[in-house]
Amino acid sequence: MTRPTTDPAKSSRTCVKPRLAIEMVCPYEPGKPIREVRQELGLTRVVKLASNENPLGPSPRAIDALGRSDLELHTYPDCDGWVLRDALARHLGISIDGIVVGAGSSDLMRLVAEAFVDRGDEVILTDLCFSVYANVTRLADATPAIVPLDDRLDHDLERMLSTVSGRTRAIFLASPNNPTGKAIPTADLELFLEKLAPEVVCVLDLAYNEYVDPSLRVDPARVVERHPNVIVLRTFSKVYGLAGLRVGYAVTHPTVARALLLGQLPFSTSTAALHAAEVALSDVAHTERSVVLNEKMRVRLYREFDRLGLSAVRSEANFVLVDVALEADTVFERLLRRGLIVRPVHEPRLRTCLRITTGTDEQIDLLIGMLEEALPAEGNAPTRVESASWRR
Repeated sequence: MTRPTTDPAKSSRTCVKPRLAIEMVCPYEPGKPIREVRQELGLTRVVKLASNENPLGPSPRAIDALGRSDLELHTYPDCDGWVLRDALARHLGISIDGIVVGAGSSDLMRLVAEAFVDRGDEVILTDLCFSVYANVTRLADATPAIVPLDDRLDHDLERMLSTVSGRTRAIFLASPNNPTGKAIPTADLELFLEKLAPEVVCVLDLAYNEYVDPSLRVDPARVVERHPNVIVLRTFSKVYGLAGLRVGYAVTHPTVARALLLGQLPFSTSTAALHAAEVALSDVAHTERSVVLNEKMRVRLYREFDRLGLSAVRSEANFVLVDVALEADTVFERLLRRGLIVRPVHEPRLRTCLRITTGTDEQIDLLIGMLEEALPAEGNAPTRVESASWRR
């Protein structure tokens, strides 16, 4: 039987239409890959400070574990990640029944929306947050209810509470928030959760929790014990350095966890990811080194930005939001041509801001040198656009 031929003139047309919800999704914009920039610009050296990755990489023990011959990659993974869940339960001091493992925390965000959000529901978000929150909301045929951060770029928790209506099904909160790096004070968070209606799911994204000052760090076990409507999301992509393997987990009430597991596709997390995460979790020394380096680099970034006359948000994460007082896309392109990838923030009130990963001393040396070249000298500068409101 011969294969039917396709008329090239008709190949670009189709009667197949996606759901309206798909058309409402805004494509996620990742940081540009290093290999792509090298190829596009013909550069031999490219440094990436755009995606909040751990510059030390994964635990050396986790890397060694991935080279083991007994991983049995020809067999299917542990379906519900029991071994990793057991390790996490012991690490957190909670029951394994309250832990769900997934292919990164983004996978779990979608799982939450599929399990708890219906057509016509509302999900409360802030105007400056991780874009996946809005996308999983729209994919569930629900409506994002946007509550702006205040003028200091803090969560307006009282306004979020007053936005709750009979249609509200969930709220997404991040502490620290992305792209601001600001954490919610623990007393404020506790008061918010006490006031929140128990039938509203609160998704608490703690991707950067290890980097937070101990006085602001959230204990997932304690929060979930006190508030069974909370789903804490964690990831192995940040301090554990396993972004390329895609593994994260949720901590919640066992009844909520069961609902998430029912909606999860089988074998969603690979054997390699599960095993590397288990080993990385046990390497406390590597985690501590990563946290210490991050704190040192944050302090250095503040000092360098102050010297350059640039305002920066005091961050509790492994990135810093800095106002360059010019269109961020312009500065981004200038840095990119020099071999440095950072992240411009495409939000109207942060249009002069870059989000920059903390990196290493060597990477910051490059960053500052390139910024000095990319930013016009005083007196030769073009008219600057209005600076971000939080710096005033």
